[in-house]
Amino acid sequence: MIAKWIGKRVIMGTMVLIIVSFLSFFMMHAAPGNPAAAYYGGNAQTLSAAEKERIEKAFDLDQPVLYQYGSWLRGVLQGNLGYSAKEGRSVATILQERLPNTLQLVVLTLVMVTIASIWLGLRAGMLEGSLLDRGLSIVSIASSAIPPFWLGIVFIMVFSVQLGWFPSSGMNDVRGNGGMVDRLYHMVLPLTVLVLSHVGVFARFLQENVNSYYVQVARANGVPEHEIRKMILRNAMIPYINYVGVTIPSFFGGSIVVETLFGWSGLGQLLVKSVMVKDFPVLMGAILLIGVVVVMCLILIDILMICLNPRLRRGGLV
Repeated sequence: MIAKWIGKRVIMGTMVLIIVSFLSFFMMHAAPGNPAAAYYGGNAQTLSAAEKERIEKAFDLDQPVLYQYGSWLRGVLQGNLGYSAKEGRSVATILQERLPNTLQLVVLTLVMVTIASIWLGLRAGMLEGSLLDRGLSIVSIASSAIPPFWLGIVFIMVFSVQLGWFPSSGMNDVRGNGGMVDRLYHMVLPLTVLVLSHVGVFARFLQENVNSYYVQVARANGVPEHEIRKMILRNAMIPYINYVGVTIPSFFGGSIVVETLFGWSGLGQLLVKSVMVKDFPVLMGAILLIGVVVVMCLILIDILMICLNPRLRRGGLV
């Protein structure tokens, strides 16, 4: 039964990926500019009309957009993502180099947001009416309203330019490979920006569960505070995990801005660069890969919820 349910989820996820890739492909071709510009490079002005026509024909750029999308989709189904128009390398190779960097940033952000939000949410909720309780409500609104790029610029100005504590861009020291410690040192600012952009909202989610009716009843009956905390975590775990699944796309969306701002060599930075030079094969490959990762994460979240909540199975949802 569960295998059949997972199969349905995989089919639905595949359909979502096809729709996303279809819309992305047509939006890119509808944007101003010539899609063949990336293939021309800096020699666009020196190429004759015949040479431009030959290049466009070689890459099917003279065909209708629908035909180009079909050709791209056939290649993807055969495991061929094409070649970068700018670098001339395999798109799969480029994505393989960039994906681990993005996953490092996103996974660490998710782990830190989860740990910090659980502690803050429970702490603030248990101290109802305190400064922490009221402050968390304000911080949650501010963190969801402040754009990550603005917060990143402020961090660069304060901690990189004025104080000189952390590097403003890059992933490693230019003087050599400093190992994992150097990588973490360069990750401090972008990671902090991503965490601050999400932790307030996540903590507020748990804070509201602390003020539930069953908690008030437990307190009225003299249940110890540590038992109440366990009760809150048990009851809030499933909706919290579900909320994490819903917000996973926002982690990747935030990483696009943060990676570009801090020069972090991941998929987000690759997307922005590909848009600027109109490197469509790389752009489509990056969008597809991010979509696959997000869909896989959502399916894993659903499976985890099924395992934690047997009522979903008994209710006939699986």
